[in-house]
Amino acid sequence: MSALGRRKSDLPTFRALPAMAQAYVAAVAVAGAACVIAAAVHLRLDHAGLFAMLMALAMVTSAVKIDLPLGRSQSNLSLSHAVNFWALFALGPAQAVCIATVSAWAQCTLRATGRNPVHRVVFNIASLALTVSVAGLPLALLAGSDALGAAALVRSAAVLAPLYFFINSALVAGAIAFSTRQPVAGIWQRNFLWSAPSYLAGAALAAIATAASTRGWFGWLALLAVPLYLVFRSYHTVVARLREEQDETRRAMEVQLATIEALALAIEAKAGCTPEHIRSIQQYAATLAEAAGLSDAEVQAVRTAALLHDIGNMAVPEHILSKPEALTPEEFERVKIHPRVGAEILRNVPFGAPVSELVLCHHERWDGLGYPAGLRAENIPIGARILAIADCYSTLQADRPYRPARSEGAATAVLREYAGTTLDPALVDLLFARLQLSTASTTDEPGESAWVESDELALQDIAGAHREEQTLYEIAQALGSSLGIADAMALIHDKVSKLVPFTTCALFLGDEDHGYVCRYAHGPGTEALFKWTTKSWSDLSLRLPSCADGRDGKGEDLTALLPCSLTFEGRMIGGLVIYHTVPGCFTDEHRRVLGRVSEQAAAVIYNSTRFEQTEHESHTDPLTGLANRRSLDRQFETGLARAARTHETASVVVLDLDRLKEINDTYGHEAGDRALRVVGNVLRSTVRQNDLCARFAGDEFIVVLWNCSPDHETRRVEELQATVAAHPFEPRPGVRVSLSISAGAARFTVDGNTFEELLASADERMYRDKAGRRSRNSGRHALLRGERA
Repeated sequence: MSALGRRKSDLPTFRALPAMAQAYVAAVAVAGAACVIAAAVHLRLDHAGLFAMLMALAMVTSAVKIDLPLGRSQSNLSLSHAVNFWALFALGPAQAVCIATVSAWAQCTLRATGRNPVHRVVFNIASLALTVSVAGLPLALLAGSDALGAAALVRSAAVLAPLYFFINSALVAGAIAFSTRQPVAGIWQRNFLWSAPSYLAGAALAAIATAASTRGWFGWLALLAVPLYLVFRSYHTVVARLREEQDETRRAMEVQLATIEALALAIEAKAGCTPEHIRSIQQYAATLAEAAGLSDAEVQAVRTAALLHDIGNMAVPEHILSKPEALTPEEFERVKIHPRVGAEILRNVPFGAPVSELVLCHHERWDGLGYPAGLRAENIPIGARILAIADCYSTLQADRPYRPARSEGAATAVLREYAGTTLDPALVDLLFARLQLSTASTTDEPGESAWVESDELALQDIAGAHREEQTLYEIAQALGSSLGIADAMALIHDKVSKLVPFTTCALFLGDEDHGYVCRYAHGPGTEALFKWTTKSWSDLSLRLPSCADGRDGKGEDLTALLPCSLTFEGRMIGGLVIYHTVPGCFTDEHRRVLGRVSEQAAAVIYNSTRFEQTEHESHTDPLTGLANRRSLDRQFETGLARAARTHETASVVVLDLDRLKEINDTYGHEAGDRALRVVGNVLRSTVRQNDLCARFAGDEFIVVLWNCSPDHETRRVEELQATVAAHPFEPRPGVRVSLSISAGAARFTVDGNTFEELLASADERMYRDKAGRRSRNSGRHALLRGERA
């Protein structure tokens, strides 16, 4: 019998073994080497023919071996021990050790399913040499003077068989136990005790063979092969049947696990998680569970819990799970119910292991501050502690709505930071030790999965449906917000890009009577889109704009478009159009998705236009289109603070339309309103863009000149008065009247430090200017001298 415990996830290298297993293997190798050297020193070939025959027979029986199904470990059984017993009885310990050494080598190399690592071959040779050496020690005492007599052979077989079996099986069980961190006694009793009768039978047959060869009964030796073969076949049949049962059990477990995995992946895909993330949690958890020495059933429970640990998230609203900002205390309390809900869902499922308990406790913390029960330290089930570490490590390296994925190094640093508070520090160190070994090797077997790449299309469809619903929800959230068109379209652009591929997104507003104007565009060709004014929806939805790339008229950049009208309360208010540089890239599914988005976007855009209109009206004088008193106060306060901070100058100019009352009394108030509009238009076209112009009240206007010298201030005031006087005004058809404005200016810090002080000073000067104009125009009545056009 030979073996060295090995798990599927372990690496076939000496470094992959735990420290205790390495020390144990080294000790057995040293002891075995000493036995081989001692045997070689005392080797005497008095019966060279028998020695050669037994050597050949040992190699043949070693090559014909039975692989034992021992779960996570590997071992095999052969009938070479019968040949070793024969060599002990007939030749002595030294020759038997040499034969056993060669047979162990043959057992590891001949007809092997794969190349065994050097340390496993060395261990198997050393353990068998040590077994034969120790078993041969009492041989001289038991045999007596007549070593080949029947009584001596019976005594030797009765003692050597159990001793040989115990030493050999104990050495192998120890290797398996140390490498898998399982109890030695349990390994030995479960996997090797049942093979004891084969050693007793082998020793008995060896004794008979020794007696027959001594007495020349060579014909009987041939007959001994029959029971030996029957023993071999019986074990082979039993092991084959056991392997079939194990295969059936494994297949049933694989079907169960595949079903669980399929459902778990579907649930997680709906929550936005990728299959790779779920499998990485499973891989980390299984690796750590095996490294911690858990049994096969416990490892399987951890693997299953890794798939289902977040199944309780179905009880948590999706907008909380997908929220990009920090959760409120109320939202976090809702999230905290998912371990309990998941455990209740799984409680009655017969997994054969406490999977629901692991799901319930996977958010408990090492320091006792976790949930739902506040367990601490080793009161938390070890499987749940393992699951918490695997979940944390994998989640840190995955994208989340509230943060991007972190690198492996950053995730490792966070895990080390959490060790001792949130996570079990010993298990964290064990995981990193195992991951370092895995990284150093290239022969690790890839993880198995019930899904292949083509099957993941279904998961992508589920994830796509989730993204669509989430996008619609986030757009609907904006309905209650006072967003401008640019803000609303930035939101829609960002969300739609996750559902439909495009390079340019544009918003056109208008109707069939007045045409459509581009109010927002992002991507290649935006310059041409802003310049393009379409007269009908059919023209907008069927034709690419000329000069689509902003450089030439061929439209080579944007070659495909997908339009979707925006309809609110049964009225078309515009359209959302996306463009792409790949011809024919948009599908019916893209059209459907954009249509659903447009249903929500229409209300958002309508609210945004109403918001902008309301905001504009709240800061604009409806008669002249200039800023109103409210806007004047707000803008002047901001500008005055900036001027004081940067030591700039500012001039407040008060303007008053002369003889407005006479225009109203003579031509009516409608003519007076038109006169005010004329003054507003003149001021808007004459005042610099960075200056401030507003209608203050009635026939008064305010112009604020920023960073203007006194001389420039005087010229600007005279220019404003001259421009107003030169502008033609007809209060009624065929009648032309000259308009005039009185003006007064006040300078910041010179005439005052506040708006009220500057306004009072400028107002006083304006009235002096108005009085001077009246005295100059006394005796003349401009209205009566109106000339007919």
